[in-house]
Amino acid sequence: MSDDVSFGHLVRRLRRSADLTQRDLASSVGYSVVTIRKVESDERRPSRDLADRLAQCLHVAPEERQAFLALARALPTALTNLTTPLTRLIGRAREAAAIRGLLTERETRLVTLVGPPGIGKTRLSLQVATDLLVAFPHGVFAVALGPISDPALVTPTIAKTLGVKESAAQSLVDCLIDYLRDRRLLLLIDNVEHMLAAAPDIAQLLTSCPTLKILATSRQPLHLRGEQLYAVPALAVPALPPLDRDQGITADAASRYPAVELFVERAQAADRGFHITDANAADVAAICANLEGIPLAIELVAARVKLLAPQALLGRLDSRLTLLTGGPRDLPERQQTLRGTIDWSYQLLSPGEQALFARLAVFIGGCLPEAAEIVANADNSLPIPVLDGIQALTDQNLLRQEQRVDGERYAVFFETIREFALERLLERGEADTIRERYTAYYLRLAETASQHLTGREQEAWLDRLEAEHNNLRAVIEHHIQHAGCEPALRMVAALWRFWHVRAHQTEGGRWISLALAMEGEHEVLSRAQALNGAGWIAQDQSDPSQALAAFSESLRLCRLIGDTRGTAEALHGVGGQIQASGDDPEAVALFSESLDLYRQLGDQEGIAWSLDHLGYAALYLDDPDKAMSLFEESSRLFTDLEHTWGMAISLHHQGLTLMARGEHQLALHRLTEGLARFEELGNSWGVGQSQCHLGHLALLVSDHPSALDNFRRSLSLSQIEEDRSAMARSLAGLASVAVAQGQVTRAATLFGAVETFAEEHVLRLTPLESTVHQRDVEQVKARLSDSGVVSAWSSGRCMTLGQAAAFAMA
Repeated sequence: MSDDVSFGHLVRRLRRSADLTQRDLASSVGYSVVTIRKVESDERRPSRDLADRLAQCLHVAPEERQAFLALARALPTALTNLTTPLTRLIGRAREAAAIRGLLTERETRLVTLVGPPGIGKTRLSLQVATDLLVAFPHGVFAVALGPISDPALVTPTIAKTLGVKESAAQSLVDCLIDYLRDRRLLLLIDNVEHMLAAAPDIAQLLTSCPTLKILATSRQPLHLRGEQLYAVPALAVPALPPLDRDQGITADAASRYPAVELFVERAQAADRGFHITDANAADVAAICANLEGIPLAIELVAARVKLLAPQALLGRLDSRLTLLTGGPRDLPERQQTLRGTIDWSYQLLSPGEQALFARLAVFIGGCLPEAAEIVANADNSLPIPVLDGIQALTDQNLLRQEQRVDGERYAVFFETIREFALERLLERGEADTIRERYTAYYLRLAETASQHLTGREQEAWLDRLEAEHNNLRAVIEHHIQHAGCEPALRMVAALWRFWHVRAHQTEGGRWISLALAMEGEHEVLSRAQALNGAGWIAQDQSDPSQALAAFSESLRLCRLIGDTRGTAEALHGVGGQIQASGDDPEAVALFSESLDLYRQLGDQEGIAWSLDHLGYAALYLDDPDKAMSLFEESSRLFTDLEHTWGMAISLHHQGLTLMARGEHQLALHRLTEGLARFEELGNSWGVGQSQCHLGHLALLVSDHPSALDNFRRSLSLSQIEEDRSAMARSLAGLASVAVAQGQVTRAATLFGAVETFAEEHVLRLTPLESTVHQRDVEQVKARLSDSGVVSAWSSGRCMTLGQAAAFAMA
């Protein structure tokens, strides 16, 4: 038992020896799993009752029971020089528990907290060290390396902290080793990054003193054997709302985020009269989000509420590094301003690293090494290899490595550090050259990706674009702001399919609209392609008139310049809008022309889409057998092409057709398989559509709970996507569920809301779904002699779709 450094570690070891899970032990002692988890992580000191039960359930030997109970109830009595922080630690419970867990593992000797300047490494390490006082009977001591500049002073500083003096017979390091050799002690060594040359001295202490443990903080790893790295993250912040949505946040909701909680506490320290309210909560939340949850930045900004209200602070954050010019005088000089903190780190870089640091500032949200090579060193002017430079900047935590959806690791700045780097880029006089390379690189990337978004590599390229989305946005915005009409049109023409498939319709529509509104020289083809994308995005957003206008203009331009492929694509779009209006015969003519053009081109994907559209038209013309034949032919082509999006659509359409033919079990299989493909693609539109139709299928087989669940899921997604037509279809489905369950008044309210929508918009249902809908509407209308039903129908007619959705979800 004496080998265990904490009671929690002892409990975990005994539990594992007994082959018990935490849940098993919790059940045996009659406490929650959460309680057991906290005891094992040393977050909670057990009560005497719990300690007794643990001893019994873990079969602690009678002769060890007293020691077990004493360790369980022991109070921190260890020697220490740790200072008591003047402020509480906010939002770090999870991180502190994880680090404590590492340090209380027997095998772990060295844990290094790494992170960029201002992230809170020192404060977090102090809290962890304080929490572990009970685990180290010979003491927990903090060693500050910040004030020293010579690596040779590290060992003397540690010795001085511990009160160890050099003797005539021994060197100071030998005296230190003799002192530490048999002591179970924790050293907290802060700010190691500029003392890395002393890392071998630290390693010597660890290898010579088997019960010594070290918790270090550094911008970069010490690169010692057995070192456990823990990257300190930023504090959680509220998500910034999309640019084109007005989303408020209440004071209560904002205060749940640690970054906001920190801001408020520090603001109140500066101005006792400051309070977060519903009126300023959005501004405070936006400040914290813009500062990316970096504690030092938040603290420095919060101190300014004495002079500037949150709204004013938010307005000045574009020049945040100019604003952050002061801090508590009891902090080290390099931490008194964020600029000083970052500059202190920057000055430690070699000239080549400084140049790369500045040039990488052009990237928004990080970059791959290949992008850094092309943009930052196209002329081979850097005196260091780019990969070596990225590693050096990462090791010093001026960059961080982030793995994204495409599986690649990106080098990423915190935005505050990036702005400092951008200033250095401007000082070097390289900004225009680097930005020109940057915009050219991402235009090539977007256009290359567009060639792969319809084939077997579709998912990989969609993931790549998702990972690079911040940079792609920045390039489009740059071209729009600098009157680059042609490159802006080329960018949106290349990216619309990505926005379409990955459900970024709101943002994609905005960029396309801005690009199309630009004046300046451009190729007709670029405009035609952008218009085609505008049509698909408008269709996704349930704006049929805008979609038809965009597709029609794209078709006109493509016919004008003799672009066969563009004409075939635009015919798809125009045909889809004609079909949605209810003119299926005209749609068939347009899709047939498109099919002929694609066959002339030998374009297998185009042929597959034309067949799919013709099948959908056949379904609505109430010819499910013909529809199924066309869908199966289309599906074979999509399968050969390994086209995930096409296969998802085809499976979905086959499911609808099988429903129409009464083959319910097979329909369930196809719809579920299609849903899985949409989920793989991250396409919320497809997921919502699948769930809506699965609701109808469940309704057909009288599985009312499943129908209710699927329609509600579909309604939630359509609300998020702001797809009003999909909302109306989901509400209609929920109304039919209410009819099936005998809730006529509830059904009347929902049908009333759907009726109001249908008077101004086309409510497009499959023939089978339309039949069910009309049957249920008539069933409710037959009860209109009931005053309650009449009142409910009238109430529904007065509701907005949002109000009806809230009613349906209640």
